[in-house]
Amino acid sequence: MMINKLFERYPNAHISSKPSNNSKLIWFYVEIDNQYIGIPLSELSEAEKELLKTLFPKYHEIQKLNTNESSKKWFEYLYGTGNDYPVNEPNSEYRIIQFSITQYKADFESEDWMEAIKALFPHEITIIFTSQNNGAIIEKKHNYLLTLDELYTSIHALESDFYFKIHFFIGQFKALTNELKSLFQFEQILYSFAKKEMGKDRVFTLEKVFPLYLLKNIPSQTRRIGFSTIYDIFQDDPELRRLIKLYLENQTNASLTAKQLFLHRNSLQYRIDKFTEKTGFDLKSFATSVIVYLACLDFEYFD
Repeated sequence: MMINKLFERYPNAHISSKPSNNSKLIWFYVEIDNQYIGIPLSELSEAEKELLKTLFPKYHEIQKLNTNESSKKWFEYLYGTGNDYPVNEPNSEYRIIQFSITQYKADFESEDWMEAIKALFPHEITIIFTSQNNGAIIEKKHNYLLTLDELYTSIHALESDFYFKIHFFIGQFKALTNELKSLFQFEQILYSFAKKEMGKDRVFTLEKVFPLYLLKNIPSQTRRIGFSTIYDIFQDDPELRRLIKLYLENQTNASLTAKQLFLHRNSLQYRIDKFTEKTGFDLKSFATSVIVYLACLDFEYFD
């Protein structure tokens, strides 16, 4: 096998099904063996490295992904072991926007992707990569910020241009303290969960993912018992679940919900009243609305 021959030449190399983010290794994908080989950079001359890149065009080299000083400092702060702040701006707030590219192709150029991302923002941002198709955008808080609607529109344009699917997790703004790094680590957990459980969505936020994350950590049998009355209604009328969920997401604005569902407002109110009558859950109560909304999420994602 080709990968065994390379291992004989570079005995300190590592073989894996996917590349790691070890900055001391450069990983080459050996297609015939469907595996990566990670070769220590210290054992390669520039000529050898360029030759291997020609032979194995799909490669992963973390050092080449974050080349400017700002990217290096933010990468070390967020993903490394260092605690030094990347900038000296204690009064400024930042958020971390994580991104992932799926259906990744070997001929993808990260430079083109970086330029396309930078064009979305009206102010300067820092982009860091953890691999060829995963990374984060560091955004400082400004008066004007990219809205979720604008981001959704941009995603459609980018996917058309690059022919791959994109996911984003929009982090929360936080002052540049140790709390920012702790928040980011929690947002990483939420993002990983969201891609697994909510993959059909494109843009994730803490408020969108966290309720489902909490539900997932409650035993399914317990959830079913707690939501049983609501579940019975949704089982008989799946469209009602969609109506109720949208109504709650619109802060119980009946006019807006009716417009989005192409319903007369009276028809919408009739269905809401029927739901209250059958379940005993009055959606005018905030506490009740929270329970019903969690039931909607549970039914949608875990049923």
